[in-house]
Amino acid sequence: MIPLKEEFKKMVESLLPDESQDLLEALDQPPITSVRLNKRKPVDVFPDSTPVPWCVSGLYLAERPEFIFDPLLHAGAYYVQDASSMIYETVTTILQAKLTEENSGITNPLKVLDLCAAPGGKTTAMINALSDDSEITANEYTRKRVSALQENLDRWGFPNVTVTNKDSSFFTSQGETYDIVAVDAPCSGEGMMRKEEIARSQWSPELVSQCATLQKNILENAIKTLKPGGFLIYSTCTFNRSENEENAEFLANECGLEPVDLKLPESWHIPKGIDTDLPVYRFMPHKTKGEGLFLAVFRKKGEWSPSYLKIARGLKEDIPPLVEVDKDTALAYLRRESIVLSPESPRGLVTISYKGLPLGPAKNIGSRANNLYPKHRRILKR
Repeated sequence: MIPLKEEFKKMVESLLPDESQDLLEALDQPPITSVRLNKRKPVDVFPDSTPVPWCVSGLYLAERPEFIFDPLLHAGAYYVQDASSMIYETVTTILQAKLTEENSGITNPLKVLDLCAAPGGKTTAMINALSDDSEITANEYTRKRVSALQENLDRWGFPNVTVTNKDSSFFTSQGETYDIVAVDAPCSGEGMMRKEEIARSQWSPELVSQCATLQKNILENAIKTLKPGGFLIYSTCTFNRSENEENAEFLANECGLEPVDLKLPESWHIPKGIDTDLPVYRFMPHKTKGEGLFLAVFRKKGEWSPSYLKIARGLKEDIPPLVEVDKDTALAYLRRESIVLSPESPRGLVTISYKGLPLGPAKNIGSRANNLYPKHRRILKR
């Protein structure tokens, strides 16, 4: 890993004069491995893990396994995600509970927009918290990142999701439509500097300024898509105030949004914002077990009314009969190799499954099964 830039170190020293050395040292430590379980695909996994305090589905792992060789990853039983980002599941749970309380205790389906969704970690975190009949649109502006987003959401298995590749301005034409809009904005990436070398090499004050301007533009578009009484979740994976507290103050003071105090438990030891009275949060690697993340939630003024969605597709789908296989056969299937199923397996189109979770289709002709796993998703590593 290349050294941290001196200009960045000076920024950290100015931001946190009493804690700068602790933070800089933390950024030179190895990253922590964590996963978040799919609540709709319960399976016994990672028995030696420890819980993430702020996410009921999150687990810390003592070491990083070769995830690519675990069929349960491909089946969507869990998502490999930084623990700090898992707060999105908890935040969505809190916001849905607020709306339910205001709706005489009735949980209505919510319409959710994730404006900067790739690769899908925060989208799947929100899905974990949403009711089965809610709908979510996962948008990604950068075309080359859309395929990873689509693949991860396909694995996760929530059917009421639409993937789009649009500029944030596209959604403003839909009017005030969404109950929750999430903006995990493109940022200067300071919080990822112990995981990604590019975050260290590309950093500059000019990048910070460019990102802050872009974020304001995305946020202004996000507000236009939000229903009266709806919630905006804003986050970055960076440390500076320009992209964090200053943008939060922009939302409160210039855009007229009401800050939402999430009242996160003090036992989670999540620091508050820097030089602001707004109820915002900072996940800091020298204080919380995860990467850097800034989080703020706001509410659009006005009276909220429930979304009555025309289509509630639910989670049940007609799929070919499941054929359970062992791990070696599952991995052969995921490599798109020919496999042989047990003699009692039904003929014709079947669904290969591992530990009860579907992996994908195959056509069983008896002597062998023709592998129909998508070619572009096959495991190449040996």
